[in-house]
Amino acid sequence: MNQRGLYDHILLVIKGLSMGIANKVPGVSGGIVAIVTGFYPEFLYSLKRLNFKAFYMLLTLRFKSFYQYTNALFLLLIALGILLSYFTVSRVLDIALLYYEQHVKGLFFGMVVMSAFVLIRDFGKWNLKYVFYSLLGLAVGLSLTFLEPAPENRNLWFVFFCGLISIIGMTLPGLSGSFLLILLGNYALLLVDAVNAVWEFSVQLLQNPSAYAALSQEYSELLTILVVFVGGSVVGLVSISNLLHYIIVRFEHKLNALIIGFIIGSLSILWPWSDFRLLTNNALINNTMESSGFNQYFSLFWIGVGLFIVIIIDVYDRKRQ
Repeated sequence: MNQRGLYDHILLVIKGLSMGIANKVPGVSGGIVAIVTGFYPEFLYSLKRLNFKAFYMLLTLRFKSFYQYTNALFLLLIALGILLSYFTVSRVLDIALLYYEQHVKGLFFGMVVMSAFVLIRDFGKWNLKYVFYSLLGLAVGLSLTFLEPAPENRNLWFVFFCGLISIIGMTLPGLSGSFLLILLGNYALLLVDAVNAVWEFSVQLLQNPSAYAALSQEYSELLTILVVFVGGSVVGLVSISNLLHYIIVRFEHKLNALIIGFIIGSLSILWPWSDFRLLTNNALINNTMESSGFNQYFSLFWIGVGLFIVIIIDVYDRKRQ
């Protein structure tokens, strides 16, 4: 793997942070960030190395070999950024989705539009076969918006399954893991309530360490749910990444065409002036957006900001290459 300095390490944490933020927004895939910022191939390759050979290295205490074989530092820095996002920026994002959803949708709409443009520009030569795969991805992306969300389910096996499914947004750009959680009925439980429980438990424990037993009992269910969800996500991350790596090696252009369709299809979820609301009072609903003319025009500003962010990232990445 490439040798990196301190600046590159900090940049990887920031990329992981961005990936976690994107994956928290319904309709946005964290995998898009990995593609646009240029670390998607290394991300998949590194995850693929988390296999039985790596596990055997750990069992035989060959830690240095494990570290080098799995590109562990890269994965740890990305994971650190993702983890930080859930306990910092994502908490602000929860509030923004409740009170400024139209602006949040505008920001990410602009980012997704420009990301799709970047992927189309870099795709290469199109033919009818690739157009078909792109239209197939578009149809799947659009069809998801017409599905009715299921009720919340706290069964631990189902929570583990949610972890397996949600991680798709990290590894398959264009398909939003958080939106899949909404359809499964557990978005608020897993990405809002359970994450907030960890934060509240930690804060209260720091303030009163002697109350550990009482706090553990109070938050035990949500903490258990989060651990099971993370476990499912880790299993899904490793298994799906291996499958995706196999597909990319053999069907790279077909998969890229499919991903472009997915991404364009997800724009229907993020359209700022639609009646479709992502999250209100921790529940998915369909309701008419009541917003002033100023807010509607201000959403155009946020779309522009989203476009500009991806343009800057793309220009920087192309110069760096």
